[in-house]
Amino acid sequence: MRRTLLSGVQAGHLAGFLAALLAPLLVLGACSPEPPPAFKGYESKAEGLRFQPAPGWSVSEKEIEGCRFAVEASSGQNVRFQICVSPPRQEMLLTQNAFVACENVKQYIQEALKGLGPTCGPGKVGNNRAYDTLYYRLVADGGGKVRVQFVNQLFAPLPGRLVQVLAYTLGDDEKAARELFEANRDALFFMMASVWLR
Repeated sequence: MRRTLLSGVQAGHLAGFLAALLAPLLVLGACSPEPPPAFKGYESKAEGLRFQPAPGWSVSEKEIEGCRFAVEASSGQNVRFQICVSPPRQEMLLTQNAFVACENVKQYIQEALKGLGPTCGPGKVGNNRAYDTLYYRLVADGGGKVRVQFVNQLFAPLPGRLVQVLAYTLGDDEKAARELFEANRDALFFMMASVWLR
């Protein structure tokens, strides 16, 4: 039986090679990553959604017609951000074809929401496909005065539900509503971009 022994030089190279190979693994094992910071925004685990309210905005869950769940962030009476979760809407057929889907969404806005001059294009809510719309509509306030609402609304179709993300402002006319939206654009877009859906 013949044995081959490594020479001292070969054994030294092998030991050095193994040490170099194992050193990063030992360092990684010794350092455990810190847990991510706790989420400090609004979260509904039951609905599988969360968002980060803009600083200084108040947040509350609401009863909104057509929504099985709704949450709203507000900054005064005329600037609002809402998330509405509803069952899929049969009257608003969402398809894989973005053009057809947007035509359906615009028709829904005009007929069901009484929206004026809606525009629609592809968008996202978190990592989910959505339809991004802009429109005006006339609404009566508590005193019966008709005011103008400027709305940016995202429709995100998910299995078994439709999630609508809205940012809107109220003014005495179109110009005032649009200017108020522009003045609050950073806060509204910050919240829209922060929405996460499961």
